[in-house]
Amino acid sequence: MATEYPLPKWGVTMESGTVAEWNVSVGDIVTEGQVLASIDTDKITVELEAPVPGVVAALLAGEGDDVEVGASIITIAADQQDYDSYRANL
Repeated sequence: MATEYPLPKWGVTMESGTVAEWNVSVGDIVTEGQVLASIDTDKITVELEAPVPGVVAALLAGEGDDVEVGASIITIAADQQDYDSYRANL
């Protein structure tokens, strides 16, 4: 099943982050812990890591987009079959 993952909160006062750069594209296979994107916060730039292995099914924010903490930022499918099913339903 493809699962959406939210932008984590990296600091007590963090309310949002800006996608500085995606390091992956839709269809890429990722491993747990792989750096997916660089996120600019009000204080630092943080690397967003893959929470699980799988296939990138959707990037839910573009580079330069401001994303609120807790808002979905990426969808990761469990495997190729799950990815194909997800993409077929778009």
